[in-house]
Amino acid sequence: MQTEIQAQSEAVGGRLGALVVPLLDDLRDDANQEAIVAAATRFGEVWHSEIAVTDAFRDLCAAAKVFGMTSRALRRLSAIIASQVGPAAHSSFSLLSHAADALVNTEEDLARGRDAPIPEPLTEEHRLGMAKDSLVAAPVGRVVVWTVYYRALLSGMREVIGSMTFLRADWALPNAFEHELHDFPERAELRGIREKVGWLEDLNVEALKPENRLTLVRIDLGERQVAGAEEEARRRIEAVISVAVEAGGVSWQSAGAATVLLDGKVRSSSLGLTVCNVPVLEDDTYGMGGTAEILSSVADQFGDALAKGPMPERLVEALTSLREARMTDHRDVLFYGARRVTPRIATALEDHAMELFASVLRVPAADLATALQRREALRQADRRTVGQLMAPFNEAWSRERYEGREELERRISKYSRGGVRVVSIAKAVALQDEIRALPMSELQRADLEDALAICTDPDRERQHLEEMWRETELLRSRHRRVRNAVNHGLPLHEVTLNSIRNYAADTSRTALNIALTWFKNGDPGAALLQREEKAWTDQMDRIGRGMSWAEESAQTEEES
Repeated sequence: MQTEIQAQSEAVGGRLGALVVPLLDDLRDDANQEAIVAAATRFGEVWHSEIAVTDAFRDLCAAAKVFGMTSRALRRLSAIIASQVGPAAHSSFSLLSHAADALVNTEEDLARGRDAPIPEPLTEEHRLGMAKDSLVAAPVGRVVVWTVYYRALLSGMREVIGSMTFLRADWALPNAFEHELHDFPERAELRGIREKVGWLEDLNVEALKPENRLTLVRIDLGERQVAGAEEEARRRIEAVISVAVEAGGVSWQSAGAATVLLDGKVRSSSLGLTVCNVPVLEDDTYGMGGTAEILSSVADQFGDALAKGPMPERLVEALTSLREARMTDHRDVLFYGARRVTPRIATALEDHAMELFASVLRVPAADLATALQRREALRQADRRTVGQLMAPFNEAWSRERYEGREELERRISKYSRGGVRVVSIAKAVALQDEIRALPMSELQRADLEDALAICTDPDRERQHLEEMWRETELLRSRHRRVRNAVNHGLPLHEVTLNSIRNYAADTSRTALNIALTWFKNGDPGAALLQREEKAWTDQMDRIGRGMSWAEESAQTEEES
């Protein structure tokens, strides 16, 4: 850190240095974390201020007049200005480009590109003033971005998620441009920008082709600079799409078209639309429809939170990391030609996401790992016990028909809306004699009896939980060694890597759910981790009181 501060102090020019070097000196005392954070905040405010940008520009101009000054040295000084103006430096409408135009373009070219008249005669001082104004007066106002995705279905015609509005293009554009069967809040704005946004006409044609499945998205970014607006809009969209992909949906694909509005007027717009059709299933309405349902659920669960503000950048980065980590065998890979990632890369991406989750939740990474291990031990205990209880019903088609088997299964279990089988422990225990009467293999019978013992004998259940804790402890330790091998390029056998993949995927998915709960409800991260610990201790306390799993299940069902 000291080396970095010294290097930056030496890199800035004289005028800017006089302003910021004392602030850099405040960062040298790295023993006090709170003081460092406060000093860094002050430095950031000054660094991006108008006076600092002006000083940096004057330093650049002064250096350019020095005989023998090299382009390499001038690039260093211009990079400082790029750092100060941030996203406004990086686009086809870069403020640095506008400033350079003011310095070197002909008077005719300058007059053509400016709304206000240029001074006559146009002196060097005038040019310097125009260049400086370009750097410090970035356009600010109410910013809205329109963009398009293909392979994108909605569960309805219009979906609102926070500041984002999703519209089925084959419904919205005909209603906006051709007839007035259905009104919607964004119709007037679409009509108003139609002439200046050429890709809307292309979209109107392409939207009627059923294979494209196009969705138009409007993102209201509120009061802000125009610079970086398109990137911020896509970041917000990709965040909610990543939630859907993590939950099993298929990815939406950008059609490459975007328009930025400033105070209701078109500020910039792309030229055309790109819809690439890759070989897929004949009609993957299942995959795309699943994404639509998940997005509808996202709207219900996170709409209010997203209306208050976007997800933190670190949470979005964690989401996109997990999204890519799932591309080992995801539907995007199997049916849509997405790039497959190796288990090794997936492990590294999950590791990165876990560090980000700990940062977002403001908890030590070790505490997060322990809470996730608690959840995983309970999940494994539940999954294995329920699997053994239902063993006599599995693959019943392959055995002789038994009258009443299907009816008995329906009395014990049901399927949730998402297709997950939910088993009543209390009912399975109450009907254990009827289950025992079913034809089954010796292995299935052994599994059934073991599961019934776990559900009815607290001591046996305790043994089972302790066994699951030891297993997850082993997996957690092995996972740590695998992460070290992946991150440091150490030898790693494929068998060892694959042995922790389920644990890595499951715990990272649980961490995501905790982080999304934090974003939705605003609960402290430490409190959310405590809930995971409490679930374990509550179960152990219940066992200590001599209450069996079956008795608790019966009590819960009676109360509900």
